[in-house]
Amino acid sequence: MLRKIAVLAFSATLLTGLVFAQSEVGSATLNGTITDPSGAAIAGAKVTATNTATGFTRGTTTTDTGLFSFPALPVGNYDVSVEAQGFKTAKRARMALAIGAVATLDARLEIGTATETVDVSSEAGLVETTRSQTGSVVNEKAVADFPVNGRNFLDFTGLTPGVVRDPTRTGDLAFGGQRGTSNSVLVDGADSNNIFFGQSTGRAGTGRNPYSFSQDSVQEFQVSANSYAAEVGRAGGGIINVVTKSGTNDFHGTIFEFYRDKALNANT
Repeated sequence: MLRKIAVLAFSATLLTGLVFAQSEVGSATLNGTITDPSGAAIAGAKVTATNTATGFTRGTTTTDTGLFSFPALPVGNYDVSVEAQGFKTAKRARMALAIGAVATLDARLEIGTATETVDVSSEAGLVETTRSQTGSVVNEKAVADFPVNGRNFLDFTGLTPGVVRDPTRTGDLAFGGQRGTSNSVLVDGADSNNIFFGQSTGRAGTGRNPYSFSQDSVQEFQVSANSYAAEVGRAGGGIINVVTKSGTNDFHGTIFEFYRDKALNANT
């Protein structure tokens, strides 16, 4: 009996680790350092990140060296606040965290009371300096606004340098001249590949669209051409890391119509 319990406990621990690893792949990470006006680290500062669309909130406290980290945050915009005794509260509004991003937010608190607030805003995009992978992120606005024939969201990967349609009969995506069957597609952190054919589930672009999902369900996705992290590896070509839409605190939806008048067809 004890042996069975031990086996079940080990299995549960293993599965928990796998789920956490998958969630990190389809999410974002926010790190930072909190200091005082002299540049000294502030230990025990309370840092809170709130998703502006869903209200999802996660909090943590800084270490003795002033560091904090939010791994596996759902993709979206976040309001970030920092509180510490004897200092004014610092706030950063609508900080955009894209899929696969490892963002850094450092804050230098001003001396004062917690009831006083210092709003920090910046229009500059977040630049990752710790990774060298080549690729791009296609956000929700691009998926919704860019014209694409056939409404296959994977066609947007052509916006990444070095990515073209494989000229062979498969018509899959080719990264840097690699075979179109050498790629890997991840959806919400989970593997979405057809192991038998060596292609993405549904083999988008080859006529098996009933197995694919609509571009309306895609929030954004990350295209990595090379030098990608080990957790999304296992591909000789590129990595397409997709996160789908989830519910928010507001009602929203889309409507679509496709019409092509034969009068617009070419004569030849």
